[in-house]
Amino acid sequence: EPREGSKVRMYQDADTPQLDIFTGVTEADGSQYTPTRLWIDLFQALDNAEKLIYITGWSVFTGISLVRGEEAANYGDTNVGELLKRKASEGVRVLVMTWNEKSNDGGLMEGMMGTHDEDTYAYFKGTDVICTNVPRQKDSWLGLGGQFVGTMYTHHQKTVVCDADLEDGSGRRRLIGFIGGIDITDGRYDSPQYPLFRTIFSLHAGDFYQNCTVGVDKTSGPRQPWHDIHAKVEGPIVIDVLQNFAHRWIKQNPKMMDALLEIDDDEDIDLESHAPEAFGGPFVVQLLRSITIDSAIMDEERAQFCHRKYGRLIDDSIMRQYVNLIRNAVSFIYIENQYFLGSAYSWLEDSDTMSPHIIPREITQKIINKIEARESFHVYVCIPMYPEGDPATVPSQEILRWQFRTMESMYKRIAIAIEKAGCGTHPSDHLSFYCLGKGEGLEDIEPVLENLCNPAPCTGAELVRESLRHPIYVHSKLMIVDDDYIVIGSANINQRSMAGERDSEICIGAFQPNHSITEGPPRGAVHTFRMALWSAHLGGYNPDFENPNSAECLGYVRSMTEDFWQIYTADEPIHSDVHLLPYPLYVSETGDLSPKEAPWDCFPDTIAPVVGAKSGMLPGKLTT
Repeated sequence: EPREGSKVRMYQDADTPQLDIFTGVTEADGSQYTPTRLWIDLFQALDNAEKLIYITGWSVFTGISLVRGEEAANYGDTNVGELLKRKASEGVRVLVMTWNEKSNDGGLMEGMMGTHDEDTYAYFKGTDVICTNVPRQKDSWLGLGGQFVGTMYTHHQKTVVCDADLEDGSGRRRLIGFIGGIDITDGRYDSPQYPLFRTIFSLHAGDFYQNCTVGVDKTSGPRQPWHDIHAKVEGPIVIDVLQNFAHRWIKQNPKMMDALLEIDDDEDIDLESHAPEAFGGPFVVQLLRSITIDSAIMDEERAQFCHRKYGRLIDDSIMRQYVNLIRNAVSFIYIENQYFLGSAYSWLEDSDTMSPHIIPREITQKIINKIEARESFHVYVCIPMYPEGDPATVPSQEILRWQFRTMESMYKRIAIAIEKAGCGTHPSDHLSFYCLGKGEGLEDIEPVLENLCNPAPCTGAELVRESLRHPIYVHSKLMIVDDDYIVIGSANINQRSMAGERDSEICIGAFQPNHSITEGPPRGAVHTFRMALWSAHLGGYNPDFENPNSAECLGYVRSMTEDFWQIYTADEPIHSDVHLLPYPLYVSETGDLSPKEAPWDCFPDTIAPVVGAKSGMLPGKLTT
């Protein structure tokens, strides 16, 4: 159920300091925007907890520090492992629930996903921290289906719940939570500046991460830039986040049920407290999930909103809310997601691919409806340049092919609607795709050049050392509709995340009743967050951002991104504060989708075709 009287604090990236790019962005009351800093807020929340800390993640790594740089001296030791052990030794109930990555249990593929699950479990063994490493389970006849599910699918939720001061002078406590796309693990610490080389021996010392460019190591660089979205929640919604953790813990750790605190009986914790006031007034927040009864107990209240498959309860409320929001959108939709593929039944080819969820088709139909009504409407979608890993590998190429099929189908139907309506627009006037990249100049690498080793010859690392460019990996799971409503969480736009029966996911959907699209363009906290996000992506604030469905806004975004493409693909490296690129595919007036002319039919500094390729050999559910 939607929870009134809640508060949402939105974050881009693990740390966003005050930067010049935010000049001009204002809060709902007209004051200058102050960037939010996730890992500093998270550290302070964990450090100040007195009763409980409950963490679940796809990955939790004990070897990283939450606060870095010159400010780190003000916070003491912010190492995640030591912090959690210290809090547990102080009497705080610390429960950590990670996903058991099967490839990490030994064998040829050990540690393939890099989740550190076995390391984290071993680190906390014998300490006051209670850590469990749980697989994605499925009860099935003869156990065959369960073995497939346990190997192929993941627990992808990322939440933290802890207690905090009630702040009324009573000394009593309340609950706060964190939820979104950022795991507490290596490679996630970044800011909207996304340095490639400059911070390898400082902010990222001991946390070098690179999983996109072949031949790179921590001595040569570059690091892999990481863009993500997260949220802090306060007020009644936190009870739902806590309940999700408890219901998963009970189902997957039945022998350790007693480790959960009986907070209902703790008079020191106010479970009914409303959140502190937010810019723009209180939020109404709803918890959304993709999960089955194999992974969490489900009470009768929740069961009525689920469906059954072979008798098993399945919660797919994330997908259903996406569809509801798309159908009710008025002026624009902005999406950032790690993947964008689905509605395979409507593809022009490969329509038997196992990704039937309806989100891309719903977006297409919304655009068609707006074309027919002659109403201004635009959908902006930002995805990674390519999936994480070497884009030339078979799995990455297949995902790219499914994304190509998804876009192709959408543009073709939009073009047909344009022709029928006779409105004379181009398909990209209604739907546009983008990715993020970082382009640096020689001045960016020179301060650390003498400390860097030469990259391995004839590798991607050598190419990137010359071009000083690299994709920024978009890991976000964000949708903003009309600056009215925002979805933040762990769910990708693919079948794995949306089906409810594959990966387990969690999101929040939130809006401020004081800022509704029914009363004109909303100018609350959701609007402020989008303005800050676009300012970071496009090199600074521009007033045209205020109305994304306007021709002026789309024209400005097009101009800036196309200019940056020229900079990003130039023969000589050039620094740019713009990061948003047009996705490198050509859309014709008739909605036909095709690669750019060589060499840009492949991604920069790779041999990987942008359009991807169907493998014909991978399990159908792996890449969808």
